[in-house]
Amino acid sequence: MNAATTDKSRVLIVDDEPGNIKILSSVLAGDYALSVATGGEQALQIAEVQLPDIVLLDMVMPGMDGIQVCEALKSNDKTQDIPVIFVTSMSDSANEERGLDAGAVDYISKPISPPIVKARVKIHIQNYLSKRFLENLLSNKSGTLDDAKKEAESLLVFV
Repeated sequence: MNAATTDKSRVLIVDDEPGNIKILSSVLAGDYALSVATGGEQALQIAEVQLPDIVLLDMVMPGMDGIQVCEALKSNDKTQDIPVIFVTSMSDSANEERGLDAGAVDYISKPISPPIVKARVKIHIQNYLSKRFLENLLSNKSGTLDDAKKEAESLLVFV
């Protein structure tokens, strides 16, 4: 599925188990444009190109694990602000803490509850999009203020 062809918010699902991808996809497909990665390297490539609005990330995967993927996303200027939710069978508090310390905004244990997944994805996307909107607004206002300041300074030369 290609998220670039729709106005829906973009969700990247990262899991090495096809069954888990199928479950999450069935829960979210009607509301979001979905992309899927089955490994960490692939997830990083997709995230950098498509810039999803949220990443749902399994913690335990062969090769690059979820913690490493999350840390890589957070260390990349293009992807650092994208919210990450761990969706994993690792339900103990130590792993939850590891995930949050790596930069995740939330942690959902498997087996998932579809209404909980939908609610958490929705609120984290809303927060992310609101933050982006406010940052753009502030940037535009700062530019306008800079222009006004330069114009005022140029007028003062004639006084």
